Amino acid sequence: MTGTLPRRALALCLIVVLAAMLAAGCGDDSDGGDDATSDLNVVTTLPLFADMVSNIAGDRAVIESILPPGADPHTFEPSPGDTRKIAEADVIFANGLGIEPSILRAIGANIASDAVLVELAEAAIGAGVTTLPGEGSSDPHLWMDAEIGREYASIIRDILSAADPTGSETYSDNYEAYAALLDDTAQYMRDITADVPADRRHIISTHNAFGYLARAIDFEVAGFVVPGPGQDASPDDISELITTIEDLGIPAVFTEPQTSVETRVLEQIASDVGVEVCALYSGALDETVRTYVELLRFDAEELARCLGGSVV
Repeated sequence: MTGTLPRRALALCLIVVLAAMLAAGCGDDSDGGDDATSDLNVVTTLPLFADMVSNIAGDRAVIESILPPGADPHTFEPSPGDTRKIAEADVIFANGLGIEPSILRAIGANIASDAVLVELAEAAIGAGVTTLPGEGSSDPHLWMDAEIGREYASIIRDILSAADPTGSETYSDNYEAYAALLDDTAQYMRDITADVPADRRHIISTHNAFGYLARAIDFEVAGFVVPGPGQDASPDDISELITTIEDLGIPAVFTEPQTSVETRVLEQIASDVGVEVCALYSGALDETVRTYVELLRFDAEELARCLGGSVV
């Protein structure tokens, strides 16, 4: 499927089909009105998607994330308790594009026949989001661009409205407020990184997670230890990364809180070449970064602080 119009048509067809399935499976709380709570059970693969759903659903859904705070979706293995969450879900939101393989396998084996799985990255691409070209297309972290995060939120709104039609006005109103917040966040990220010099707008990280962030704020991914967590970096990979840092005069590299082996490799590289080690978040939430918006703002502020911009 190529071209914008076919992709958009496919996305619209998907929403229509899901609406029919969910309306039939979940019923409608017509006696309660739009302000009533519903018994909609929503499960997400990542905590940041649970945060997105919470902003749109409010108290109209029970929302649980399979991935716990601080865990890495690439390597996480679901527990029996997680499979129970999956089996009881009405709607499940995942990213797709290979970022949570074990979780998606568990979902495939345990999802109820009348439940719906929505892969947000696939749906956003179907709606016309432009993906990164070439090797960058292997980066599944589309939400690192706040404007694509807005598209994720739009898809969530539509799916929740299909599952719980009496709540559609609430979902729409909450989406509008959340979309405005994401628009403000996107502008904040551009503003706070605007003073980073052109020759320092390079990101070296533990894995290939920041292509969409870089594109959104006019940076470049200059390199990473490995394409994805759990992979091994060869001596040639490490040597090439050191050469890149030295040739570009990069003052700082960026580890991720949820990685371990890759972090140690990058910290050693930084020590060898004498550059600062800073942090970026790609998918995990924790006590420092508790929401999707906080994640985006933190990353923009850290890039500005460590690469020579002015942090307010």
